[in-house]
Amino acid sequence: MTKKVTFNKDDTRQHIILLLKYISEGIFEKENILAMSLLCAVAGESLFLLGPPGTAKSLVARRLKLVFKEAKSFEYLMSRFSTPDEIFGPVSISKLKNEDKYERITDGYLPDCTVVFLDEIWKAGPAIQNALLTVINERIYKNGSQTLSLPMKALIAASNELPAENEGLEALWDRFLVRMVSNCISDERTFFKMIRQDRLPEVVIPEELLITEEIFVSWQSAIAGITIPEEVCVIVSNIRKLLKEEEKKQEHATLDFYVSDRRWKKLFHLMRASAWLNGRSAIDESDCILLIHCLWNKEVLIIPIIDCVMKAFTFHIEQRIIKLQAKIDKAVKEKSANMMEGKMIDDDSCKDFVVERYFYYVLKDYPKGKCLFAKTDLNHLSSEKDISGIVYLDSNVKSWIIHAIYMGTPFDKKVNSSGKVEKVILRKCKGGVMINGISYAFLRTFCGNNISLSNKLLEHESNGDSIFIQLQMEYSEISDSFNAFSERLAETDNLFVADDDRKLLFRQIKQTENLLKEMFIRLNNSRMLL
Repeated sequence: MTKKVTFNKDDTRQHIILLLKYISEGIFEKENILAMSLLCAVAGESLFLLGPPGTAKSLVARRLKLVFKEAKSFEYLMSRFSTPDEIFGPVSISKLKNEDKYERITDGYLPDCTVVFLDEIWKAGPAIQNALLTVINERIYKNGSQTLSLPMKALIAASNELPAENEGLEALWDRFLVRMVSNCISDERTFFKMIRQDRLPEVVIPEELLITEEIFVSWQSAIAGITIPEEVCVIVSNIRKLLKEEEKKQEHATLDFYVSDRRWKKLFHLMRASAWLNGRSAIDESDCILLIHCLWNKEVLIIPIIDCVMKAFTFHIEQRIIKLQAKIDKAVKEKSANMMEGKMIDDDSCKDFVVERYFYYVLKDYPKGKCLFAKTDLNHLSSEKDISGIVYLDSNVKSWIIHAIYMGTPFDKKVNSSGKVEKVILRKCKGGVMINGISYAFLRTFCGNNISLSNKLLEHESNGDSIFIQLQMEYSEISDSFNAFSERLAETDNLFVADDDRKLLFRQIKQTENLLKEMFIRLNNSRMLL
């Protein structure tokens, strides 16, 4: 007898949490596949599992069947000798003989079942494949003169290979909206935990948790009302752009990254189902993570697809960062050009760079700490061409030291380095030096008592401050937008997103965060050059 479970039946998320807890019992490293199979069943979509034998693919279907009240299941291992009779039921001899009707006895076969598992599906013959097209997509089966509406909630197919190309399997492959890889257990502790397990526990889900037909229908109605916010549309638009860019690469075939309008429609329905089952009234960004399991067509494209989806989350922000950098470069370039033409004072004539230890200028806002640049090396830098250099921490003066490398030989001074010497790329810029593409100004002290010259300098700095403030405001808008996005994702706990998938996204967020930090340094250093 199962223990009665008390829960709020209006709390869909809690309902799903409890169901996932039961069906995951005794199964290792397949929790996300089980969760996605349940999502597919509620969304009315089919799931394909790619993986070698013995990786619990059929067990996923058996556990999924347990969540539906009075559910039936059908399992079959396909071969090239499989016939439609074995899948859809034998032909009724009595009806053929007495009524001259060609109908199948479907009881206990695929058309009669709630959850279906078809192993080695690509080995099925054309007759079976053609019938499966309407079974999967429309949930109907033509049985003689009758058109049966199927009770099937989910069809799970499995194979250790993808469908062969140019053999007419593309239409059937396209019917599987969700595609996941089922591997052997990777963690050693988990592996031996599985080994020590005597047998799989018999799972009995309390009746009050079972999904009845009434609950299922009510959920479908609720899912249709889930809204699609603009931020989700932005991410999907970014994915579509990145897929088109990836498709243009020469090593890819024309349809490698093709996603039909019908498929996109179904993907949004899947995300709506995810939102509802997570207790939300709208899709959010976390639902878009699921798309990494829905867009790849070949095994070799799984990694590129993951990259496209993850980049799409911050693509619009990174594009704004690139545009802001272009504005900074343009402002600095125009300011330098004006000064060269005499429209502004050449502030090099009225300032001295701060000199330390007789031979070094001091860099402003170097992220690692205090940093000195060799005075003589500055003469060998050009604003038109990169030159190699090195940076190291001088243990004697507790400062970072930068030297240019010219004439094919490194600097000839003794290095008192307490760490590794790092190679950098140097270029001269107005009032400072560029290190690996980032501008750093030298600290300076203004000289002279000429009042007229001072007024010109103040006017010049006032104009520069105005430009800097505009750029700073734009940076703040980008930063605020990114921070709000990051906070939303950090607060979202999606039941269908695996921890490993979340890590991929947060790695992408970290990369964008580093770009923003780099931009902050570039922006602050540009103030000395404007």
